[in-house]
Amino acid sequence: MNSQFDTDSIDIDSNRAHPFRSNIEQFPAALNEKNWEWTFLVRKCRNLELEESYDLYMRRLRIGYLSIFIFIELLVSFTHALLLFTSSDLTYAYIDMGVYVATGLLMWLILSINFRNELISKHNWIVYASSWLAVSVMVLMDIGLNIYHATSNNDILNPIYDAYTLYAIYMFMPIPYILQPFILGMAVTICYIINYSFVITFKEDNTIQMHSILNEAIYLIGVNCLGIFFRLMRDIALRTTFLDRRQYVEENLLLRYARDQERSLLLSILPAQIADRLQEDVRNRIERSKQQHQQRPGLRQSTNNNSQALKRWRQPDHGTLFIEPHKDVTVLYADVVNYTHLTTTLDVKKLVEALHDLFVRFDIASEEYNVMRIKFLGDCYYCVAGLASPNEDHAKCCVDLGLRMIKDIRDVREKRHLNIDMRIGVHSGDVLSGVIGAAKWQFDIWSKDVDIANRLEATGATGRVHVSQQTLRLLDGEYFFEDGTEKAREDPVLQKHDIRTFLIKSLRAPMHDPRRVQRERQAKKLSEASKSNFMYNSTLQQYNQVRNQAKLEMCRELDKMPIGRIQITKVCRRSTNLTQDEIEEETFRRNISSFCLLFRIRNWELQYIKEPDVMFKYSIALAWFVYMCLLTIQLLSKDAKYHYWIIDGITICLLSSLLIISWYKKLWIMYASETEQSRPQAKLSRFLYWMSDCMQGNIVLRIVVYFLIIASYVAVAAMQVMDCGARDDVVEDDDGIILPVPYTFEQRVNCFHPWILTNCMTLVIGTSFLFTRIPFIIKTSVAVVITVTYAILVIVEFDYIYASSPSTNVNLNAEYSHILLIIITLGIFHLMERQTEFIAKVDYNWKRQLLQKQDDALITNGTIKVLLVNILPSHVADFYLSNQLQNELYYEEYDNVAVMFASIKNFDTDKIGLRVLNEIICDFDDVLNKYSHSLRVEKIKVANWTYMAACGLDATRSKQVNAPQVKFRNVSLMPNGRRSQYRTSGSEQVQRVPYGNGSTIALDLERGQYEGNVISSTPRISKEDIASEQSNDEVIKVMANFALDLMRAMRRFNAENMQSEYEGSTDYGMLRIGISHGRAMAGVVGISKPHYDIWGNPVNMASRMDSTGIPGKIQVTENTALKLRNFNIQCNYRGMTFVKGRGNIPTYVLGTDDEYERFLPNQAEGAPKPT
Repeated sequence: MNSQFDTDSIDIDSNRAHPFRSNIEQFPAALNEKNWEWTFLVRKCRNLELEESYDLYMRRLRIGYLSIFIFIELLVSFTHALLLFTSSDLTYAYIDMGVYVATGLLMWLILSINFRNELISKHNWIVYASSWLAVSVMVLMDIGLNIYHATSNNDILNPIYDAYTLYAIYMFMPIPYILQPFILGMAVTICYIINYSFVITFKEDNTIQMHSILNEAIYLIGVNCLGIFFRLMRDIALRTTFLDRRQYVEENLLLRYARDQERSLLLSILPAQIADRLQEDVRNRIERSKQQHQQRPGLRQSTNNNSQALKRWRQPDHGTLFIEPHKDVTVLYADVVNYTHLTTTLDVKKLVEALHDLFVRFDIASEEYNVMRIKFLGDCYYCVAGLASPNEDHAKCCVDLGLRMIKDIRDVREKRHLNIDMRIGVHSGDVLSGVIGAAKWQFDIWSKDVDIANRLEATGATGRVHVSQQTLRLLDGEYFFEDGTEKAREDPVLQKHDIRTFLIKSLRAPMHDPRRVQRERQAKKLSEASKSNFMYNSTLQQYNQVRNQAKLEMCRELDKMPIGRIQITKVCRRSTNLTQDEIEEETFRRNISSFCLLFRIRNWELQYIKEPDVMFKYSIALAWFVYMCLLTIQLLSKDAKYHYWIIDGITICLLSSLLIISWYKKLWIMYASETEQSRPQAKLSRFLYWMSDCMQGNIVLRIVVYFLIIASYVAVAAMQVMDCGARDDVVEDDDGIILPVPYTFEQRVNCFHPWILTNCMTLVIGTSFLFTRIPFIIKTSVAVVITVTYAILVIVEFDYIYASSPSTNVNLNAEYSHILLIIITLGIFHLMERQTEFIAKVDYNWKRQLLQKQDDALITNGTIKVLLVNILPSHVADFYLSNQLQNELYYEEYDNVAVMFASIKNFDTDKIGLRVLNEIICDFDDVLNKYSHSLRVEKIKVANWTYMAACGLDATRSKQVNAPQVKFRNVSLMPNGRRSQYRTSGSEQVQRVPYGNGSTIALDLERGQYEGNVISSTPRISKEDIASEQSNDEVIKVMANFALDLMRAMRRFNAENMQSEYEGSTDYGMLRIGISHGRAMAGVVGISKPHYDIWGNPVNMASRMDSTGIPGKIQVTENTALKLRNFNIQCNYRGMTFVKGRGNIPTYVLGTDDEYERFLPNQAEGAPKPT
């Protein structure tokens, strides 16, 4: 089966081959920068009403972090207590050990109250109180021991838990927001500065005393900055993850609703069995095309090849024809009596309004009686019961529906004052159902029993239900009846099949008969189960409904939100019965290595680290501030020499340059950019902007910058120990001779302040972890190398200096104290970075899932879109999907439309088979595909062996197209007169027609289809159209050429497939075509199963030109012949031909050569006119 669609319509392009392109490529720069601002994220959460859900998630996250802290606190307390056993004198060690263990246990008791969720939700102040109390205990323990030892035996000790306490406040304490932690952190900082001031007073003079206090203050300010930065970056990352999950949920809902909506429209036209098979076939072809294209993503030619491959496909010859047999069904044919007279006396609009009113009533009644409408044929409405779902009472349902139809048409007749009635035929038997052809598929049924039902309608009586004996036997005597009509007894088709007929008079059983009530209840139940009216399933009428649904879904998603790689609470209560969410989480955890946190799928890891880092500029700003702290500490703690200034100058210039470059893009967008898409024009500005962009997007460049910053830190720290390794100094005597001067031990010990250097190294280690998009393994490796190197300096290189520095405990080796502080810092930041990295990778995994879902939905929507475009005209499907019409008629009125009916003569479905019919219709659709541009030919329907098409039904036509334009009269809704979406206010406005539900997710334009054209707000009538009427008539020429191509295709098919004549007929398999043109109206009638059709005089006349035509010839009306002669096409006068409803009228036959290759040129003198 051919499919009339393009790969571009389902986004199979090279951009989809790499799912994680740079954000800079996908989004405007300004929008990208804005999306990562903390204030923007907070505002967005509030606008989406997510703040409450986010607070619940953060409460879970803080509890998770708190459980880690309790574990760390107990571990540190017991480790420090055990370390005291190495003291030279354990007299005071036992006191310290007891205090540390008691503090750890007390902290655990104080903070454990936060795990009681119900209590915390009722009394939120407990969170603040417990946090302040826990911090107070830590500070009192640390400072209290120092004061105790200083007063008891004059031992001056250095506090070890100052930075640790600050890290606990900002990283682990369950205090929400940033203000409360900041206040608590400042209070702790002041406490330690006061304590340090008292300690220094006993040791040093006033000058050194002030420098030491300043160093301690700068160090603690740096620690506060690290904590604040970590908290802010964590909040930004978590809000981004939360919003990504919200987007995942919302888009999943939108895509699901869009699929359900479009699926409902599909199922309203095709039965589920046929729709599923068609969908699966189209889906497989789309996926194969996508896979072929992804193998060659760089070649645009491959896209074209795939497109052509998808455009040319047929149902295979073996077993996949979309036809299904059905036994024991009942077919109903209903025809409007006096319809031909109405078409000649009623305005087209009134005619269509009347048909729509009538057929909507029929649709509603057919659903009530569980009868499936097949299609309309002009004024004919036919349907079948027992096909979509088994129904023992299928015959009774059809008869009841027939009686209801007669009542409905009489109501319409009285309401609209029309002289119309109904003639109905019902027959029971077997049918084949399905779709045939390669484009504009329409569900239909075939069999001799369908033909019999048609003949029962044609030979029936007005206002009566005409049934066969087979149907009567299934009615179980519930109806009064009488013998059928005389015409039925004389009908050759009914005589051939020995059909005896009857007319239903009325119900024998009363309305309240239990059998009838039960049957109606069962029919209603089946109808509700099988009904899929897309207008009843409109779930996207208001975006607020989606938001509310997304809000509810987010409440369920909270349990899936990541807490971290390490979850102490889950370890403590391990369960063997895992939920589905827990199973998914465990599966994801197994996909990440335990220590390095690398994706086990190498390609995932490469794509992850290549993602841009919009927050990199903030990391550089923090690094610059920490560097300035280190530099200030260095200048205050040691006399600067000339080579110090050189190194400091180089590093200051380097880091300041990096700071300016990293922030240049954001600052330019904030203060210099006029629009989101604008870029700097000056060369220097453009270069700096480009460098800033590259720094964010290039992982290699970010790693280089990261190592430069770490090297700058190391250089500043190294200057404190520079020259301290030399054992002797040198001086120059009066004769210029350099003499060694040995250092005294006191000079060597006082070369640098050990605790100042240790504090500096803790800042370096902390900062090395706070670069957001540097690979975790690199940050960990750098921090470990720094720790090990510093430990070697402490224990080996400068052991005598560190050994003489103040310790943290009485008689404890000071070297152990320094190493313990460094290890605590490394452990805290490593654990927190593991949590952060894990959450980032969960977010990345969700983004992959979102893209995968979008790809799956894209294929599903593409599949449904192909089916819809092949069932309804594309712009009609879009209009219904985007407006959810109910009981309203969509129509288009045109001044000039060419209509064609083409019938294949003497082919019988029962003898020839549906496969032959399918092959012929596919050949015709192949020809139709050539007329899909400019003035396109629209396939309207196929009824048995008749093919109907029209040209000139394009809703609009661009002035730039070198083709005549049909005057577009009106696109509106009846009966209330609302305008359709294709009209806008103002002559200059243009808009594009959206696909699907009209949302941004479903927006998908097809090249060459209606929705790809720009639509003006006013009818496009150029000066050339007014000056040359011929251009407006070219639709007739296009239709004539199409008819000629069908003649040639049919001749070729007969030559290739038919070797003998059928029953000796000379016109076996020949095509008979009728064409007419004129003013017409196109639109959709019906409610649950929208059906596109056209009405008007050209439709009636084209049908008559076909039915009265000559096999192998194209017959046209006189007006059409006159127009075609203007295009130099020979039109031969046939004579006066009787046409039902018009009497005798002159008709013409188009002159063609014997091979149907071309039209014969117009003769010099016109054909004789009728007298």
